[in-house]
Amino acid sequence: MAKTTVYSFADVKVVMYHQDVGQCVLSSQGLGKISISMSGDLSSHTATADGYVVVNRLKNNHGTITIEVPQNSSSDEYLRRWAKYLKNADSYLFALTALNIVDSMGRFTIYCENVTPQKIPDRVYDATSGMVSWVLLAAVIKE
Repeated sequence: MAKTTVYSFADVKVVMYHQDVGQCVLSSQGLGKISISMSGDLSSHTATADGYVVVNRLKNNHGTITIEVPQNSSSDEYLRRWAKYLKNADSYLFALTALNIVDSMGRFTIYCENVTPQKIPDRVYDATSGMVSWVLLAAVIKE
C-alpha cells in the first residue's frame, strides 16, 4: 500500500490573544488563509580580499503574518476591534498580542509573539462579500 500524505486546513487551529481585547479562535470564526513569512536571514557570508569567506550565523526570527478573512466575519470584527484598541492604547500595551498556529495533521505549532498590525486593511464593497487581508508583524516567530 502506498504511503499517503493528508493535508487538512480544517485541522489548523489559529488562536490570537491580547490581555485587554481577549481571545479569538480565528480558525472557527472565519479564516480563509494564513501565511507566515520569515523576514530575517539565517546566515550571511563576508568575503575578504584574499578570497577567505566568513560564514555569519544570524539569529533572526521576526516576520510577517498575512491573514485572509471574509469581510464582515467574526474574525474580521475581532481584528478591527483589536487594531482600534491598539491605536488608542498606551505604548506598553501595543506589542502584547500572541498568535499561535497549531497544525495537528502536520504535527507542528508556530508561536508568534509581540504581534502588531502593519495597517488596517482597505474596505471594499462589491456585489458579493470578499476577503480582507490583514498583514501583521511579529517580533518573534518560533516553530
